Amino acid sequence: MNTALTYFITALIITTNTPSAGWIQYTQAFSDKDACVYVVRKDQNELVERLEKYFKNKLVDIKIFECMTRDEAVWRNNQLGHR
Repeated sequence: MNTALTYFITALIITTNTPSAGWIQYTQAFSDKDACVYVVRKDQNELVERLEKYFKNKLVDIKIFECMTRDEAVWRNNQLGHR
């Protein structure tokens, strides 16, 4: 694994915004992807609650949690129409 990479808990969410789908990242950074994945598995219910609280009535669905770099999230959001 490339230790220079930093990973973040990232969720693909659907909202009432346009475009409706997007990847959002938490601010806590992990230098190890496995550690990030562990936290997602351990704390998924809490992560869901935080997103629901943050987005309130704009949140439609949370599709998946993944661990990825900021660059990967930006690339994926660009593919979804975010600029």
